[in-house]
Amino acid sequence: MKLLARAAAPVVICLLFACGDVSQLQTHRSSGALTSSANVLFIGNSLTAVQSSATGEDLPAVLARLASGRQKTLTYKEAIDLGHTLQESWAAQIPEPFLTGATHYDFIVLQEYSTLAVQNPTAFYDTAVSTYQPSIARSLASSGTLFLFENWALTDISPFVTRVAYTAALDANYATLSTKLSTPNAIAPLSRAFEKVLETKPQSYLMYDGKHPTDAAIYLNACVFYALLFGESPAGLPPLYLSATEAAFLQDAAAKVVEFPVAAPDAGVDAGIPGKSVDPSPDGGSDASSAPSASGCSSSGTVAGWGFALAALAIFARRRRTANGSAARNE
Repeated sequence: MKLLARAAAPVVICLLFACGDVSQLQTHRSSGALTSSANVLFIGNSLTAVQSSATGEDLPAVLARLASGRQKTLTYKEAIDLGHTLQESWAAQIPEPFLTGATHYDFIVLQEYSTLAVQNPTAFYDTAVSTYQPSIARSLASSGTLFLFENWALTDISPFVTRVAYTAALDANYATLSTKLSTPNAIAPLSRAFEKVLETKPQSYLMYDGKHPTDAAIYLNACVFYALLFGESPAGLPPLYLSATEAAFLQDAAAKVVEFPVAAPDAGVDAGIPGKSVDPSPDGGSDASSAPSASGCSSSGTVAGWGFALAALAIFARRRRTANGSAARNE
């Protein structure tokens, strides 16, 4: 009995090491799991909807083609109001038909007017939190995520003295908005992707008029969203309308600003062929079900735990036999 009691302690300790942090391990694995499809709603203006000169495709369409290149499906809808803030779009009732709760999206992307985040942070926060959040919350799948489309710094950096100060303000204000939202959300780091590219490229490479994205920028943004939505590096994606060298350069920039693994829900129910939904009504989709939460020990952790436990048990048994032998010789 004493031997059993002494051996039980290392057994318990080893099993705790194997299973005690299992929720973190399984969350890590789950968040890194690849999805084969995603149903996305894009809300914004021309920063989302500018079409490439090469193919006439906007950001969501390019993203859908990238996904298709890896046998994944992106179904999407767009609530676009060119040249307007999100509050103005709401007043014009542009996004509301998509946010009734009849469709539950895996992801919703919220893109604000280009300069509002730094020129009027109060309005930037209030629009997302007060105006949009209630409708977004009821329109996300239970495992869904709201992505905050982080606008990039424009060529005209006023009222900032330096571009570094401009991008720092963007980072800070988007981070603040993220904490103000109770809806599960993450920042799509497009600004940081732009700055990574601009370390070696002129600003005109990404902004043809000092603001709107060039063909290269549209591809870059699509690579960032691919990494976020599907939880894997964009390296090796199809170059589409770019040269293989240029595409690889932009893929690498996108990969450097997105942390892996990235949280992603299970495959959306609304997924269909790549491209815009063919549903004539904004709310033609169906609810996306969430996967049950995992619990219990990981198999690898359990095997390792029992391995350590059995080794400890053998050591104690050997010591017990040695002690008994010594005692017998001394009697």
